Amino acid sequence: MAGYDGSGRQGGTRSLEVVEEVVRRERDAQLKHWDALDAKAGVMLGFAGAVAALAPARVNALVDIGRLTAVTGGLFALCAFWPRGYGAVKVRAFRDRYLASEPTFARLHLTDTQIAATEELAATLERKGSRVKWSMTLLAAATLLAALGLVVG
Repeated sequence: MAGYDGSGRQGGTRSLEVVEEVVRRERDAQLKHWDALDAKAGVMLGFAGAVAALAPARVNALVDIGRLTAVTGGLFALCAFWPRGYGAVKVRAFRDRYLASEPTFARLHLTDTQIAATEELAATLERKGSRVKWSMTLLAAATLLAALGLVVG
């Protein structure tokens, strides 16, 4: 059975179920990764607050730099944690647009929409993961600086 493949070409849709399953699994994996990064960012944000609050002020420059580094790490965690869209389908618009369409046509367009959302989410996850890594690195440095400053001071 020939059908429209979303790219301007005619193509078969015999493997549509396979493609839908792969896209669904990828979306599920991405959303789990999203949740894991949010959890890590939340821990980093809390840890940054603890280091910044518990390191004594004005002991020496190392401790002060450590506190500032902790705050910076917390800001990276906050940027990673900040809510963003993750490509949800607008179900009312989908229903209104495709209710009278052939089921295969509607499924194909839904799959194409989910693929586009998956590609966009992959880029967002890359940025989110990078911010979490920066936060972890800065917080490790902050802890080291604060501890070193307390030993020296």
